[in-house]
Amino acid sequence: MAKKKKQPSSEILPAVPAYETVYTLITLPEEAEATLEEAIPLQAEALSPFDEGEYTLAWEVLGRQNGMLSIWVAIASNEALTQKWHALLCARNQLASVRLDATPLCWSLALKTRDPALNEGQTLAFLRTANEQLLLLFVDGNPALFRGLSPEAGAEEVQREATWLLTQATLNGLLGETPLAVRCYVPDPAAAPEFAALAEMPAQTVVFSEEEAQESLQRALKQRVAEGKTFDLTPACWREEVRAKRRKRTLICSGILLGLLWSAAALTLFLLPKLYAQRAKTAALRIQAHRTAYNDVVDLQERIGLIMRYQDRRFSALEMLRLVCAAKAADMTFLSMTYRQKQSLRLTGLCEDTSSVYTFKETIQKDERIREVRINRLAQDAKTRQQRFDIDIIFIIESEEE
Repeated sequence: MAKKKKQPSSEILPAVPAYETVYTLITLPEEAEATLEEAIPLQAEALSPFDEGEYTLAWEVLGRQNGMLSIWVAIASNEALTQKWHALLCARNQLASVRLDATPLCWSLALKTRDPALNEGQTLAFLRTANEQLLLLFVDGNPALFRGLSPEAGAEEVQREATWLLTQATLNGLLGETPLAVRCYVPDPAAAPEFAALAEMPAQTVVFSEEEAQESLQRALKQRVAEGKTFDLTPACWREEVRAKRRKRTLICSGILLGLLWSAAALTLFLLPKLYAQRAKTAALRIQAHRTAYNDVVDLQERIGLIMRYQDRRFSALEMLRLVCAAKAADMTFLSMTYRQKQSLRLTGLCEDTSSVYTFKETIQKDERIREVRINRLAQDAKTRQQRFDIDIIFIIESEEE
């Protein structure tokens, strides 16, 4: 038969056996549930054999009965947890990222899944594995009490702890009138201890191989993770260590990034002047190569402009004379004409009627070449009794045309 594929070590979740902790069952009224975060640490101080700050506390509510809460509390030494789990979790890069659960809480779930008979009546379950021995009392399927022993503990010690567990259960009123059943989960039936003096019914032995036991434990651990159980024996110093490492990595990465940015800036400041100098040199060579052709083009453009200006006769004296002659009235007589090339034309003269002068102005003003027509004087001449006028005609210059 083919062997089962082993789980990768990174997928194996850690769990702390009960015998490696100081543990107890605390019973509190349900009204105290809202203040458990404050009440349980106070209870733990009286229970803990360790100095303050040298232990880790974890707890979980097991059930409710008759208005009371059953709370399992466990305390573990930070030094012992570090010695056993720190290096392993660091090697997996899982320090403080996976919680340290308690095996009794996981075994109670695993055994009920493995053996449905535990869900009814009163059963004292004994479990033996390579890592621990455990006594669990189930009442109507709920775990009521635990007792943890090391894997080296002998049969007499197991019976003594079982007697103590049942005594505590009786004193606390956990046991009813239902006969107590005993079930032993062991890899070898010959290794099952005797419990004849503790129960009315003979103990039943269930073969539970080491491989099957560890697989069941891992399934229970993962199920408790999925259910969001909060029992966690991870020391606070581990969390601070992880935060310190994270801060250190952040500082290192920030330093590297700043170094790269500084190097990039320095390189840019060093190379940019050379780059721009090279571009300027290249541009100067191109300009020099095209300077002669450019000067020839500019000279040609100037000549063409000069020729065009000479050929443009729109503002010549002859054209302006033609314009004023076409616009003047029959009773108007020009006495003088002063022409300023492409700037203005001044007229003086006589006319019989002032209206002729205004008509002349309006006619001239309509021409697109004329910017303004000014009547500087319009008065009657004392000698001739005619109207004497002085008129300035201002041309539109080239910049206004554009």
